[in-house]
Amino acid sequence: GFPFNVMRDPMYNGSTLCFLGSALWYRSPAGLVLSSLVYIVYSIALTYEGPFTDMIYSKRAAKSE
Repeated sequence: GFPFNVMRDPMYNGSTLCFLGSALWYRSPAGLVLSSLVYIVYSIALTYEGPFTDMIYSKRAAKSE
């Protein structure tokens, strides 16, 4: 269902965009740097979380069949 049919990790993307939007709104160079750091940290976290989440949902689907 929406929003997962449009993008894989909508909460991470939305959170990063909120940081970026606030940095732009307040014209904060430090905010832009922090937004990029948030993006990098989320990308690293998703390399571990993504496969684990896929495993959980695939086990649930196999169990319900």
